[in-house]
Amino acid sequence: MNKWIAKFWPGTSNKGPSPRLKKWLLAAFALFVGCVLVGFIGASLLYFRFADELPDVRQFVSYQPSTVTQVYADNDELIADFYIERRILLPLSEIPLRLRQATLAVEDSNFYNHFGIDPKAIFRAMITNLRAGYVVEGGSTITQQLSKRIFLTPEKTLNRKIKEAILAIRMEILFSKDEILEMYLNQIYYGHGSYGVEAAAQAYFNKHVKDLTLEECAMLAALPKAPNGYSPFKNPEKALNRRNHAIRRMAQMEYIDEMEKEAALATDLEVGELPDGSNPAPHFVEHIRRQLLDTYGSNQLYRSGLKVYTTLNLEHQARAIRAVQENLRHADKRYGYRKPDRSVDIGQDPLALRQALRKMNSWRDEDARPTEGDFLKAAVIDLDDDRATVELGGFTGVIELKDMDWARPPNIKVDGKWARIRRPSEALSRGDLILVRVLGPASDGGPWPLALEQKPEVEAGLISIEPGTGHIKAMVGGYDYADSQFNRAVQAARQPGSSFKPIIYAAAIAAGYTPASIIVDSPIIFKEKEEAFDQWKPVNFEEKFYGPTSLRTALTHSRNIVTVKLLQEIGIRTAVQTARDLGITSPLAENLSMALGSSGMSLLEITGAYSVFASGGERIPPTAIRSIQNRHGETLFTHNPEVTRPITSGVASTITSLLESVVEEGTGEPVKALGRPVAGKTGTTNDYVDAWFIGYTPQLVTGVWVGRDDHAPLGINETGSRAAIPIWLQFMQEAHAGQPILNFPVSSEVVYLKVSPKTGEPADFLDTDTRFEITLDTPPAKEVTEETGEKTGDDMELEPEPAPRL
Repeated sequence: MNKWIAKFWPGTSNKGPSPRLKKWLLAAFALFVGCVLVGFIGASLLYFRFADELPDVRQFVSYQPSTVTQVYADNDELIADFYIERRILLPLSEIPLRLRQATLAVEDSNFYNHFGIDPKAIFRAMITNLRAGYVVEGGSTITQQLSKRIFLTPEKTLNRKIKEAILAIRMEILFSKDEILEMYLNQIYYGHGSYGVEAAAQAYFNKHVKDLTLEECAMLAALPKAPNGYSPFKNPEKALNRRNHAIRRMAQMEYIDEMEKEAALATDLEVGELPDGSNPAPHFVEHIRRQLLDTYGSNQLYRSGLKVYTTLNLEHQARAIRAVQENLRHADKRYGYRKPDRSVDIGQDPLALRQALRKMNSWRDEDARPTEGDFLKAAVIDLDDDRATVELGGFTGVIELKDMDWARPPNIKVDGKWARIRRPSEALSRGDLILVRVLGPASDGGPWPLALEQKPEVEAGLISIEPGTGHIKAMVGGYDYADSQFNRAVQAARQPGSSFKPIIYAAAIAAGYTPASIIVDSPIIFKEKEEAFDQWKPVNFEEKFYGPTSLRTALTHSRNIVTVKLLQEIGIRTAVQTARDLGITSPLAENLSMALGSSGMSLLEITGAYSVFASGGERIPPTAIRSIQNRHGETLFTHNPEVTRPITSGVASTITSLLESVVEEGTGEPVKALGRPVAGKTGTTNDYVDAWFIGYTPQLVTGVWVGRDDHAPLGINETGSRAAIPIWLQFMQEAHAGQPILNFPVSSEVVYLKVSPKTGEPADFLDTDTRFEITLDTPPAKEVTEETGEKTGDDMELEPEPAPRL
């Protein structure tokens, strides 16, 4: 010892240190011990000062971070999610090793060696910051970052740093290193609404984290320090530099070799498209969200990571949206062209005009260009006798007269026909900001061929249900969810008009009537008291009377008077009860106008009622959800519907037969183009305010409503046949493409009898004028209520609002 001191401390002998040196050594030792004691006492005081204010980290054992509720289609494909923090939990074993290594390399290279705080890192950061004159490096470990994220506020104070260190030490005592790293990688914020590595991988690269490359892992690991500043979407150059820093750090830590480093550094920064939050079925998804909110509350909906398996068929949904949008645009053109409400100064700087149009058309990429079928904003820059020239935002387009000649002023007719414009200037002016559709590519560098369009004012709803299961396969609540989130398939209560009539006929068939039963189509007046203004005289759409009429003929041609008299005979209460049994829950006007669909109801309700006819009399309530699981995979809900039988299979077969006649020779005749057995009914309300068609095949029941939100008329002759059937037909043609042609099953409870068309009664053996008609095998005795007879209706209530005509 003495030799060692003599060697390293000149002036001492081998016999030992001098008395003076001994004093210095004792003083240094005392100072060291004193510093240690002071540090220990100070640390103890700080610990006890803040310990009581800190949360118990043991609660983190059962901590469940906010996770995403995910919504799946009928093929279990993800279609939407709900969240406060978009997070998808993964075990550490499913997170790539390269991502774990990259994270440690840039955030905490000494992670597996420290005890929650890293004095070496703190000292290094202090020196670096002092040299720079401002904070450029932090000394927080991964454990400290995690404790701050979970337990503390983001304020930057000394007190918070002390609390952060204490919590980090506590967490290191309670959890293993791998557990802490797993929690960190699932908890931390990566920018653009993404929490945790799985959500971040999907947001930045449109893939699962397990599929990330080395370069992508480095990019993700580089983000937590400043997610917005290093975002590859916002700051690609800074993001690339930060990614390359992560790659170099991985090489320094010997996680990758030199060849891997150089190859990664040479790779361009490539990211996917930033999710826009849209989904393929926005009205349907919002319908699901409302149901979940009512059942589970907002906290469980947005934070607990539910998995919701729905009934939606994505192919049917795309077909439904396409059918609604294409046909509404086509129908809207019948109502005339509405002048654009905006114009631009085409004399301004051409570059500014192009940039403004590119922004309107959401062309962020410099290489963006029109594609066939696009709907784009354009500015009219020139008008000739046979074409309009427009600016699209760096591209020129032309609209030929034939592609805009529909653009007459609204409600203008010439010789009883809708007018057509003869030159573009009759509809457009220079500077008009208009909507156009791209018809095809530009040829040889020429202008792009375009057609004039306008966003429809008329709206529509469509819902399609699978009979036998009640599963909702498609739902469209309006033309454009971005413009209106109101779901017209579920939330709108509209008069169904004649599409309600099959419910009246179902009540009558169940009461003993047959399709051959005769009711006289003749004038009738219902009045309350004696005042003339309280009289109601129902009329047929054609404003004619047809005398003795069978129920089949009356429903086929939508005869109003026969239906009102039929309701009068079977009784209002009987019809109301049948409607309730079929699933109609909306308030019903308990008067004879109910026969003509005067009571408002949703498209979902009435389509669900028709599904009973398609299901042979069984009612399976329509549903949008198959099952729900919690984040642990435990089933919270499974759809096990209560199946009821509001009508017999014989009544259902009879109504289907009647509705087939509507298609074969009545108001639904355009539907014959489907080329397979189909049953359905149109509906049109007074002044053409609402247009309906509800129809079904053995495979699908689909309802369509068309109208305006302000209840204004659609236009002359805009009936269910003209406005609603085109949407229904296009959707059903595409939905049934490649499907087998099936016949409607015939119930064993019905028979076909020869009847006399004149009387509706079974024909005698010698009768020559006969036809076969479906009837119940053992029909109940015809029930006649106290309301039967040719009353003037003195004891009847009047309808609360004008009854539909058709």
